[in-house]
Amino acid sequence: MPTALSPLPLTSPSKWNKPTYTNTHGGKTYQPTHGDLFKVEFTPPSGDEEDYASRLIAARDFGPNERITKLTNISLAPEKAYSSVQFGTGHRDHLELNSDLLFMNHSCSPTAEIHLPHNQLDQWEVTTNSKGLKQGQAITFFYPSTEWDMAQGFVCSCGSDNCLGKINGAKHLSISQLESRGYVNEHIRRLKESQRGDDQ
Repeated sequence: MPTALSPLPLTSPSKWNKPTYTNTHGGKTYQPTHGDLFKVEFTPPSGDEEDYASRLIAARDFGPNERITKLTNISLAPEKAYSSVQFGTGHRDHLELNSDLLFMNHSCSPTAEIHLPHNQLDQWEVTTNSKGLKQGQAITFFYPSTEWDMAQGFVCSCGSDNCLGKINGAKHLSISQLESRGYVNEHIRRLKESQRGDDQ
């Protein structure tokens, strides 16, 4: 049931079991959430079973600017976290994806975009960019396109020519740095405008 402050339910409409190397390896218990569109790929751990690398890869080709999937099993995040995605300017405006989309990694040269138009949940979606996607290619997005000030910043290892190095969120970047890497959500643009106003 949505809250008075948010259009999102407090829990995911459908149960989702997060995949791990343990429950996916060898065809065990895990079932992909969007198997005809994308799947999680794990790199085997070197020792600790939870010490693995993961990525989301396309299960088929997608054309330029094509919808990969709508966001359908989302819920309000209890707090801003590494797993949440920001959808508005408010402190509580963070959602949980509750699907294999959680495994979209960051890239400074992303292959996909998350579109979160204000108060239009039926249009919240993941799309390709102008280059499209090939089967087996990693589905990545530029985290600051949705995140203002991240719960956990990190040193980027995407390896792209325009890699920013340290990723902390849109608050720490210029609008040109954001726009040069693709789609920028409306709530991020509003926060950048407020930030510029505060600096004057």
